[in-house]
Amino acid sequence: MIGLGKSGFAAAKFLMAKKARPSVTDDSTNPKVLKNARALEKLNMPVETGGHTASFIENAELVVTSPGVPRRSLPLVLAKKKGIPVISEVELASYFCQGILVAVTGSNGKTTTSHLISQALAAAGRPSVLCGNVGHAFLDFIPKIKKRTVVVLELSSFQLEDSPSLRPKIAVVLNIGRNHLDRHGTFKKYIRAKERIFSNQRQGDFTVLNYDDPLVRRMAKKTPAQVIFFSKKPLAKGVYLKNGQMIADIRSRKKLLIDSTRFRLKGAHNIENILAAVAVAAILGLPQERLEKSLNRFETLEHRIEPLGGYAGVQFVNDSKSTTVESTKAAILSLSTPIILIAGGKDKGVDFGGLEPLLKKHVKQVILYGEARKKIAGAWKWYRSARITERFEEAVRLAYKSADPGDTVLLSPMCTSFDQFGSFEERGEAFKEIVETLKRSGKN
Repeated sequence: MIGLGKSGFAAAKFLMAKKARPSVTDDSTNPKVLKNARALEKLNMPVETGGHTASFIENAELVVTSPGVPRRSLPLVLAKKKGIPVISEVELASYFCQGILVAVTGSNGKTTTSHLISQALAAAGRPSVLCGNVGHAFLDFIPKIKKRTVVVLELSSFQLEDSPSLRPKIAVVLNIGRNHLDRHGTFKKYIRAKERIFSNQRQGDFTVLNYDDPLVRRMAKKTPAQVIFFSKKPLAKGVYLKNGQMIADIRSRKKLLIDSTRFRLKGAHNIENILAAVAVAAILGLPQERLEKSLNRFETLEHRIEPLGGYAGVQFVNDSKSTTVESTKAAILSLSTPIILIAGGKDKGVDFGGLEPLLKKHVKQVILYGEARKKIAGAWKWYRSARITERFEEAVRLAYKSADPGDTVLLSPMCTSFDQFGSFEERGEAFKEIVETLKRSGKN
């Protein structure tokens, strides 16, 4: 096992329960990793932390890697050299899964869409679990999954990259944007990783695709499964929006009509997420009345364009989950007030120039922080209302000082959190704490 986060820890425990002889290596010494290491050592499992050694995988027959482990990591380099198979925790879990797999991927929106599907299943009384990139290891749920259990599986390109035989009954691709080029090297390889989600499907399976995204629409020619398109515009068949109504017209199934004006979840990007969830619900035959109630109740998830209230006329919005330019565009367009934008963190090899056209119209000031701060500023040719600072806390304080009554301070970083935080959740919680401190102290 490489990595002692949630997926690696789950895989190690699962394999030991199956009478295998796992060992785990992690180059980190953060408290969570060390806590997991101690737990496994008590089970007499070989564990190394703080670095990787070649001897540790000398006799390995299979390598299960965590999604965040870079390709240049010593164990992966050695595994490739020795011809040792490398798989993800998701791939391993799929070998033992009896349930119905609904897999969701995309550059943006996959967590929200996965939650929408999961909540719809719960409202319909269907047995289901939600796992994968959403934060819960797939393997942890295997003992609970029966034949009728629907497994809603959020998948990143990292997980798909190492899942060569995964076959979902329903595969959903929401959108494709330039992302994770630091990991995949080229945009073409990133797209290829995403396409893994349907590469093993068969004629009786379903691939749900976003018709409005040209790259995703073209995937219809590559999947062996039945294609169900969704769109914000009317379609001849599929799931689409027309005159405020969401219409699901799939094969000979009863047509669903859902009033989209009653949704609490706002924004054009979320309409796409809901359309995808409705497509899955229609394929699974969920009752319309319960589906509609579920969609109407659904609200913004934490760290995803999450309103934090205001102080002295200034509103605060936490979009720490944003790690792409496209997700930050969606956050900006979801707000109707002038914006003070906080962005930065660890770069994923993307082009930040695509945000510039929105800045002049919607963003009064940008505060850039972290490793990527200079690269982001350098990507903008004419936008000059940007200030740079290294530390996150200082960026939040500068944003608050720059804001006038009626403005919104928006944290939407476009980057991962790993330069100064362990996760986007940790970054979002830090933002909330700093905002509360500023509210108490004012702008002094």
